[in-house]
Amino acid sequence: MSLEQELATLRAALAALTTAHDALVARVDQILPTTAPTMARQLRCPACSCTRIARVESILDRGESSSRNEMALVQPSFWSSKVVGKLGCYACTKCGLVEWYVKDPETLRDVEGKITITDSAPPPAPYR
Repeated sequence: MSLEQELATLRAALAALTTAHDALVARVDQILPTTAPTMARQLRCPACSCTRIARVESILDRGESSSRNEMALVQPSFWSSKVVGKLGCYACTKCGLVEWYVKDPETLRDVEGKITITDSAPPPAPYR
């Protein structure tokens, strides 16, 4: 077999592998969910597939002097009366898995020593 024939054979094999690879990637993209399977989105437990889910709107937390406040990421203090990140959750009634959620995520902000917001968005393309 000449060198040109071998090169043509290798090119054909590479083209076939590339086609097979692209088909597999497309199939995997169809099978895998685009978002994480959560109880909030699917109303099904991702651990045991149970569909009997408890939605908890308000979780009480005992604060100073036994006050009962809604649980949050940051509670009021002497310096600030703002509650940040009130919590709610979903709980599976079969296996007990609990998923916590911030009920008002658009209000989350940096709170010194307690919350730091990071953004992993890709950096802008360099100017050329």
